[in-house]
Order: sequence, then C-alpha cells, then structure tokens
Amino acid sequence: MSINTVKIKLYSDFKDSTSISGAVRQIQLIYTSLEFEISKEFKFEADEIIIMYVKTLDSAYFNAVVDSREIIPNKIIFVTNDNDAVLVSTLAKLGFTEIFVLPYELFKFVNYLKEVIENNAYVTSSTPINVFENSGDGFDKFLGECSEIRKLKSIAKKISARDDINILITGDTGTGKGLLAKAIHQFSRSKDSPFVEIMCTAIPEALMESELFGYEAGAFTSAKTRKPGLFELGENGTIFLDEVGELNLSIQTKLLRTLEKKVLRRLGGTVDIIFNSRIISATSRNLPQMVDEGSFRNDLFHRLYVVSLNIPPLKKRGDDIIHIAEHFMREYNKQFGKCFSSLEPALKRFFLEYSWNGNVRELKNSIERAVLLGYGKKLKLSQFSFLTEKHKFSGENDKTESNLLIGVDYKMTDIRKLNILYAANVLKKEAGNKTKTAKVLGISRPKLDSLLGEVEKL
Repeated sequence: MSINTVKIKLYSDFKDSTSISGAVRQIQLIYTSLEFEISKEFKFEADEIIIMYVKTLDSAYFNAVVDSREIIPNKIIFVTNDNDAVLVSTLAKLGFTEIFVLPYELFKFVNYLKEVIENNAYVTSSTPINVFENSGDGFDKFLGECSEIRKLKSIAKKISARDDINILITGDTGTGKGLLAKAIHQFSRSKDSPFVEIMCTAIPEALMESELFGYEAGAFTSAKTRKPGLFELGENGTIFLDEVGELNLSIQTKLLRTLEKKVLRRLGGTVDIIFNSRIISATSRNLPQMVDEGSFRNDLFHRLYVVSLNIPPLKKRGDDIIHIAEHFMREYNKQFGKCFSSLEPALKRFFLEYSWNGNVRELKNSIERAVLLGYGKKLKLSQFSFLTEKHKFSGENDKTESNLLIGVDYKMTDIRKLNILYAANVLKKEAGNKTKTAKVLGISRPKLDSLLGEVEKL
C-alpha cells in the first residue's frame, strides 16, 4: 500500500477562510495525505479538488469558473457563508450541484469531501491513482493477522452480504472502528452506494436533529430553503454512526422510529421519507451499562445490536503491533523519501510492552513522527523519547516494581484468606485506587469491596 496525496485548492472571496481550512483538517484518512492551498490566480491542474468560497454572483472567481466550466474536468465544490437563495439557485441552474452553506452544512461538507477523496471521484488524469497497491476486498486495509483479528474479519465478511442487518462495532478509541465499517460497506452488495460517516461527537447537540434528518423551509428562523439530512445522503447505502453513545435521548427516540418504521421525517416536515440504508454504529462506551443507568434506550440498543463486532485494543494483539509498525514505516518511507528498513530489537520490545492507549492511531502517529524526523536504516528506541517518557521501560526494574511479596503462614492460611490478603496488598500497590485494583485482579468492584470487607475479620 502506498500513501496518496490529494491536492485541495481554495479560491475565496473572503479574507478569513479558517472555516474551510478547519473543515479540511477534520478529515482523517489513514492512507491519504491532504495538501491544502489558498490560491489567488485561477488555474487548475489534474487530480485536484477545487473549492470556490464565493460571496455573490459578482465574484471574480465565480465568473472565471462559469466562463471555463466546459473545459474544467476537476471536481468543483461551491461554498457560501450566507443563505443567498439567488446565488444557490443560479449555481444549480448552471449545473453546479455540490453547494454547501456554512456553518449550517459544515458537517455535510466535511463528509462529502471525505467521500469524494475515498472514492477517487476527484481523479481527472488518464493514469488512475492507485491509493492501495492491493486494495482487495476492503478488509486488506484493516491491518492485523492475530487470531482475534482473523476471526473478526471472517465474521464481518459473512454479515456484509446482509444489507438488512444493523451492526454495532465496539472497541477503544483508535482501534479502527471506522475502517472496519468502511470495509464492511465495500464488501457488501451496496458498495457502489454512498457511505456516510457521521461523527456524533462532532455535531453540536442543538444541530444534531437538523443535520441527521434535515429540515423544511421555515422549520426555524434561518431555514430559508429545504435541506436534506445526512441520513438521506446515504440512500441505499450505509450510515455509519461513530460514537453513537453520545446521542441524547431525544435523538435516540427519533432514530428508533427510523429503524423500526424504515422512514424518516425532516424537521418541520409532515411527510415521511422512505429510509432504506443499513446502520453501522460504533462506540467506545459501555452501552449495556448506559442502558442500566437510563442514558441509552434499551429498545434502541437492541435495534442496533443485531450483530456485534468487538475490536481488541492494540496492546492485546501481540506481534500485530510490530507488523503494523513496519507497515506504517514503509508507507512513510515513500511519503517522506526515507529508507528505514527495520525496527531495532530494543524498539520492538518497547512496542510490545507499551500500553498504546491511543491504539493504532497512536502507533501510526508515532511512526510518522519518527520517520519524518529520523535518519538511517533502522528505527531506534531513542527516536521515540516522546513515548518512553510516559512509560518506564527498564526490563528487570519493571518486574521488581510489579512483584508482590506476602508473608503468610501456609499452615494457617487457606485460599479464602489468601485471596483477601492478596486483594488488600494489590490495593496498596495501586495507591488505594479500587477501579485499577479490580481491573488488575480481573474482578468487579462489588466483588473487590466484598473481599476488602473481610480484611478486619482476619
């Protein structure tokens, strides 16, 4: 696999274009880097995406595009920061269909731009861009060969063919839930239909309903025209709800109605619209616990939880850590013109011991930084000081600090007493933190409290 660079060129009538540059920075693509440029002189090159940030019909950039539209093969996206019905309708009549009004359609703009890049819809050159040397079935992009990942891929492929089955993907942040969802979509019969990724944490709660379900003209003060929601954009395809546990109860109720009746209704609307997309949702939170606490609807949980796929954290994937690190090393070699060929043994040992709280995303970013700033043939442990400072790595010293010695009379101590003493001593090692202690012992908090309650009786 090779990393592809996509060039995005912005022509703006506004002095402040941070809303556009900020939107572009929100796009995270594992195998694609983005090159963003604000240009004043209107000219186009092959395989670049053109964004026109225009004020009015008098815009010089607008007129330049209109005059040249017959010879411009590039993907052109229009953005305006005002709900100017004349401007929008004129653009539509001229054949420009990709029009977004900011800030109201910021999230739709980001999702659309990401989809254009992922589907290579911006390519104009005669030589096709090969983002993945061996793109295969989409699951090749989900790296890993440990037994848990092989089993996960096998199950995911089986359920991909059933477009009527909703899927819940669980796992820690950075494990690749979005990548797995995309692979399922690409392996399904609806792979040529839209894949709409919705980051639930990125949409303000006040805008959530209008962004997901759309709105009719007059639904609220600034709703001058009808706007389809993100769910409508995924017609016949896949809606990916990332961090679905962040949805409030009101939106959960409306989502439940959509799943049960296969219809949706725009904000301020009176007509139901047929909904025929598959829902893949993902979360890093404990949804069953949220159901018990009353913060997530039980009926919605079971609607989403038809099939569940859990991605294990990177630290539990053994040698996959090394294989993935070497993969990213080769990719960034190509991007930055470096020639690293391997990881030194000490670095491999450190990678296998490191906690990787950010999972694959943290590993990728770490390798990118080391390759960019480093030189030589081997990646060395010394190049990852930004990680070693957070993690004590000293071989035998680590083992000594984690040792626990309990002096007991074996003739007077049965298994029950030993369990109680062990729990009490681990609690001391964890500085009184019961949550960490329960995790180390592999038991629940109530069970730990029960054991500690017996200490005084010994």
